[in-house]
Amino acid sequence: MYCPISLFRFMPRLLAVLLICHWAVAGADETDAGKAIETLLNSGRLPLLARADFSEQRPALARLYGANGNRPLWFGAANPAQNREQALAVLRNAADDGLDPRHYDAERLAEYARQAGSAPADAVAGYDVALTVALLRYADDLHSGRVDPRKLDYPAQLGTLRPQPDLAAVLQRHLHMQSLAKLPAELAPDNEQYRLLKRALADFRRQTPNAAAGLAFARSLHPGDRDAQLPELRRRLRELSLLGSPAAADAGQTGDEYDPATVAAIMQLQDQQGLKADGVIGRQTLALLNQSVPEKIAAIELAMERIRWLPESAGGPHIVVNIPAFQLWAFKDTQDQQPLRMKVIVGKAPENLTPMLAEDMKYLEFMPYWNIPKSIMDKEILPKLEGDEAFLDDQDIELVERFSDDEQAEDIVADLRQGRLRARQRPGAKNPLGRVKFVFPNKADVYLHDTPGKAAFNRDRRDLSHGCVRVAEAEKLAEFVLDGQEGWSLESIRQAMAGPKTQRVSLKKSVPVLFFYATAFVDRDGQPRFYPDIYGYDAALRNALNKLAPENGAQLTSKLNATLGG
Repeated sequence: MYCPISLFRFMPRLLAVLLICHWAVAGADETDAGKAIETLLNSGRLPLLARADFSEQRPALARLYGANGNRPLWFGAANPAQNREQALAVLRNAADDGLDPRHYDAERLAEYARQAGSAPADAVAGYDVALTVALLRYADDLHSGRVDPRKLDYPAQLGTLRPQPDLAAVLQRHLHMQSLAKLPAELAPDNEQYRLLKRALADFRRQTPNAAAGLAFARSLHPGDRDAQLPELRRRLRELSLLGSPAAADAGQTGDEYDPATVAAIMQLQDQQGLKADGVIGRQTLALLNQSVPEKIAAIELAMERIRWLPESAGGPHIVVNIPAFQLWAFKDTQDQQPLRMKVIVGKAPENLTPMLAEDMKYLEFMPYWNIPKSIMDKEILPKLEGDEAFLDDQDIELVERFSDDEQAEDIVADLRQGRLRARQRPGAKNPLGRVKFVFPNKADVYLHDTPGKAAFNRDRRDLSHGCVRVAEAEKLAEFVLDGQEGWSLESIRQAMAGPKTQRVSLKKSVPVLFFYATAFVDRDGQPRFYPDIYGYDAALRNALNKLAPENGAQLTSKLNATLGG
C-alpha cells in the first residue's frame, strides 16, 4: 500500500484535531447531562421509575450529585463500569434479604443500562438518577424496614432506636472504593436471628414447592391408628429432617399404621414448636405439617422486616420472648448456643394482647404483692364480691385506702368501683404472680412473672393472660438474671422465693428484655420453626407492605392462604 510521506507528516496534527473534537462532544454531552440532572432533581419526579415521586430521596440526591458537580455517577467513560454492575446486582439480589427486586425497578434499570451507550444525554441523566434513587430506597428499606412500626400502633421505641446511617455518605464511600457489593452486609441488621432467617430463606427458595394436597385426617390421629395418608406423612417428616429414610423391609415405615418411629418424629416436631409432645396429630400439629414452602417464605420475610425495627443486638445477657411461639429465650450473649429456654403464657387474643417492646429489666420482687388493675377489679372481682362478702378474705385480698383519714368506707363495692379504694393480693399460694416478678418499667405496665397455675403450660395454645407474661421456670430465670450479682446464689434465690415477706432486688446491671412477634424463628439448632399468627399481626403487616407495591400492582409478599392453629 502506497502512502505519501506528506500524509505521515500531518498524522499527529490530524489525531490531535480528532481528539479535540471528541473531547468537545463529550464535554457537551456531560454539560447537557448535568443540566438534565439538575432539572430532574428540582422536579422531584421521574417517570422512568414505577414510583415516580422521589421527594424523600431528594436531600441525599442533592448531596451526591452536588459533590460530583451534577455529573452522572454511574454512566459515562469517567465512571467505572464495576460500580454500575455491582449496583444493579445488589438490586437484583434484594430477595436475599426478604425484599422484592420489583420494588426497586431492578429489571427496568438493567434495561436502561443496556440502552445508555446509544442514548442522548438527557436520557442518560434520567437513567443515572433512577439508579441512584432505587439504590437509596433499597438501602433505607434494608436498614430500617419498609413499614414504620408506629403506623401499626406498635410502641414508639420500635423503629427509632437504631442509629440511622447517612446514606448519601455510605453510597459516596462505596462508589469511591468500588465496593458496592458490600452494601447489603453493611446495612442489614447486625442480628444473629436475622442472619439465621436469611440462611433459612435461601434454603426454602431452593426447594421446589410441594404440589401435593394437604393432609386431612377425619379426626385426631393417635399412636397405633391406621390411615392411608401415613406414607405422605412420613415423606413430610423426612423433608423436615425428623425421620430417616425408610428401610424397604420395614413395613412399619411404609404401611398405613401410625407406628412408633413416626410417633417419635411427631413428638420431636411438637417439642420443637413448644406444643404438648404427646404424638397426637391434632389441628395445630396438622397445620404445621401442611404449611407450604411459599407460606414459610412469606413468614420469614415478615420476621426479617420486624427485625429491622429493633435496636442493635445487646452484647451481654438479654431475654427474648417470642409472643406467638409462647417461648422465652435467655441468652448470656449474642453467640450463646445453648440459651435458657422455657414456655410462657402471653396475653389472650384479641382483648388482652401482650405488647411488643424493648426495655431494660431493673429489678426483681420476690414474694410480690399483686396490685389488682381496675379493669380486672371491675370485670372479674367485683361481680364475685357482690355475691360473696367473704370473697376478699378467701383470696387473701386486702384493701388500701385512697381517701383521707376522716372519711369512712361505707360501701366497699362502690368505693372500689369509684376508685376510692384499691385492692392488692397478699403474697402466697393464691397470688397469681407466684413467687417472683421481673420488672422492666414500661408504659403498658407489663412484666414477666411466676404463676401457681402450672397446668396451663401443657396447653398448645397459651394466650391466656391479661397481658403480662407468665414463665414456666421462674427459679431458673431468677438465677439467670442474678448470675454474678454479689450475695445471690441458687440457694438464696430459693430462700427468697419461699420467704414470708416481699423482697425487692435491684439489678447491678440491667438486662435488656425484648417482647417480639415472629411466626418464623430459627432456634440455635439451626432449624426454622413456624408459629400461628395468634394476634393477626402478620396479616396486618402483609397488608401494609402490599399497599407499598409498585404501580404495576405486584404483591410484595407471598400470600398466606392458611394460618397455623386457630
